[in-house]
Amino acid sequence: MKHAALLLACCVVSGLANGQVIGIHAEVIANHDTTGISELAGMKTYHLFAQMTSPNDELSAVFGDIATPLQISSTEGFYQSALGADFAWSLNSAILPLFPETNYDSWFTIGVTDNSMGSLANSIGLDAALASFNNGGNLVVNDAIGGSVFTLFGDMNAIAGVDERVLIAQLTTDGEISGSINVQMFVEGQQSQSMQVLAMPIEMPQGCGDDGACNFDPAFGPENTAECIYPDGCFDCDGNCFDINDNGACDCDEFIGCTDSTADNYDEEASADDGSCIIGGCMYISAANYNPNATYEDLSCVFAGCTNAMALNFDPIAVLEDGSCLYLGCMDSIGLNFDPLANVSGTCDYSAVCMSDLDGDGYVDVFDLLLMFEAYGYNCE
Repeated sequence: MKHAALLLACCVVSGLANGQVIGIHAEVIANHDTTGISELAGMKTYHLFAQMTSPNDELSAVFGDIATPLQISSTEGFYQSALGADFAWSLNSAILPLFPETNYDSWFTIGVTDNSMGSLANSIGLDAALASFNNGGNLVVNDAIGGSVFTLFGDMNAIAGVDERVLIAQLTTDGEISGSINVQMFVEGQQSQSMQVLAMPIEMPQGCGDDGACNFDPAFGPENTAECIYPDGCFDCDGNCFDINDNGACDCDEFIGCTDSTADNYDEEASADDGSCIIGGCMYISAANYNPNATYEDLSCVFAGCTNAMALNFDPIAVLEDGSCLYLGCMDSIGLNFDPLANVSGTCDYSAVCMSDLDGDGYVDVFDLLLMFEAYGYNCE
C-alpha cells in the first residue's frame, strides 16, 4: 500500500512488469585521463539513459522501495563537486564554464543537465539515500516508504525524442558501476497508458564505436568513443612502429636534424631530416650555377654569356663563355676582308679581277666567259 501511495503522489500508476522501457544504458562521456583535470584523474563520467522504443514515450519517475529497491553502486564511490547538486535541475549553468570539474559532478535527473532547461522535475523520500551518496557511498532506496525522482506529465525534457532515450543520471567514478533501476513511463506519451518496468540492471559500455580506433566494434554506436584505443604515435594497431620516411628506422627512435651534407648545419648523427637545413648558394635562376636547394644567397652566382669584348653582344657580367658571341664581318671567303670568326654578315670587299668571277666559284675561267656571252649586248639602262 505504501508503494502504491508513493507513486500515486507522483503520477497515475498501473502495475505492469514490462513495457516500452527496454533497458538502462550507461555511456562514457568523459575519460579523465585525457581531460587534464587533476582532481578527476583516473575517473570516467557516465550518463545513464532509460532506453525506450518510441520518440513519444515519456518518462514519469525513477523510484524504489522495500519491495523493489532502487540501487546505484560503485566499487569506489562517486565524485561529488563542492559546487555541484544532487539534481541536475538545481545545477547553476553560469558557474560551469568557470569551474570545469563541476561539469562532472554526480547527480540525478529526468532529461535535463542544468537549471537552464526549465525542468518540471522534483524528488521525494531520498534524503537518507542522498546522504550516503554524497559521502562517497551508494544510492540505495529500499525502505518501506520509498523514494522517487519524478516529473509532471507533459515535461518536454521527459519525452524520449528521436534517440528514444531519456537521461536519468550522471555518475563520475573510478570504480565499477552496477545497479537495479525501476521506472514509470507513459507509453506514446499517453497518461492513460502508465507503465512500470522494474529491476532493470545498468548495462555498461564494453566497446568502441569509432571505426578509426584499434578496438573498433561495429556493435557499438559512434557516440561510444571514451573506451576507444588509438595508435600512440609510435606504433600502429598491430604493434608495428611507424617509419614515415621508409629508412628502416622507427620514427620514434630516430634523431632528427639536417641530413644534407652540403648544408651549413649538417648533423652527421641525424637519421631523419626535419627540414632545418641551411644551405648557401646561388639563388638566381638565370645563373649557370643556380641551386634550387639554396636557402640564402652566398654571392657565388656564375653567369654565362659572351665574354669577348669585341663581340656585338659582349656581356660584362658574364664569367662563363657560352659560345653565344656575335661577330660582324665578311663571311664570303673570296672577299678581301673575309673574317673566319664572323657569324653576322657584314660588307665584303672584292678585287676588280674577282668581280669577273660571275659564277662565284673563285676563278675567272671559261664558264665566266660563257656567262658573259649570254649577257653580251644586253642594254643595262
